[in-house]
Amino acid sequence: MLILKGKLLSIYKSNDFKKEDGEVVKGKTKLQLLTTFQLKNGEFKNQLIDLSIPAEKVSKYKGKENTNVEVEIAYIGKCTFYGV
Repeated sequence: MLILKGKLLSIYKSNDFKKEDGEVVKGKTKLQLLTTFQLKNGEFKNQLIDLSIPAEKVSKYKGKENTNVEVEIAYIGKCTFYGV
């Protein structure tokens, strides 16, 4: 299991969209997190991450805007890991 830590800035629902075949896909609920990463040179970089979450987990984060949260995450596609 991976954990992403950051400051929860907002919770929002993305727009619905239409596939090529005309099917409407409902927008997903997303968390907007501000994360901080330390670079190799010792400097810190802020990064804004929009993260989709299942509808049943929204209540876990409601009311926690502007606080630090931890989110269990999974990844899709190519991911490169490195030791820290």
